[in-house]
Amino acid sequence: MPVRRRGFGKLLLALFFAVFVIFLYGPIIAVVVLSFQGPDGGLTFPMRGFSLHWFFDLFREQMVGDFKASFTRSLTLALLVTVLTVCISLAAGLAFRRPFRGATLLFYLTVTSLIVPSILITLGIGLMFDQAGFEPRWYTSGLGAHLTWTLPFGLLIMFAVF
Repeated sequence: MPVRRRGFGKLLLALFFAVFVIFLYGPIIAVVVLSFQGPDGGLTFPMRGFSLHWFFDLFREQMVGDFKASFTRSLTLALLVTVLTVCISLAAGLAFRRPFRGATLLFYLTVTSLIVPSILITLGIGLMFDQAGFEPRWYTSGLGAHLTWTLPFGLLIMFAVF
């Protein structure tokens, strides 16, 4: 008798999980499928033909919402943040191998950005740059915000290595 109940419970759990996954990813799947409609179709079923019109339109140069320029900017920022995070984390990991005055304070200041919500850090950095008279750009405040998110992880990984 207990075997049947356990099997029924597993089946019920699997069914609940399947419904949850469909609820979670269903809208995304529907939009992906509907993105292959032609220019006269919208986000409605049934589909009116098959076309790559919207994808070509996405990569066409535009004044507002230029996808190619945004992607290039994001990729450049990601590569820059990656290189800086590795270099700074490696240097910090080597520095933390030996105890020094203020090491605990510096460690907790670094890890604080893992506790504070990212949106607060980003807004704070943006406001700080604005108050200082700098125009917020991807290579100023954007770089600073991304480094505050990545440096604690890099430092923790370097602690595990060293």
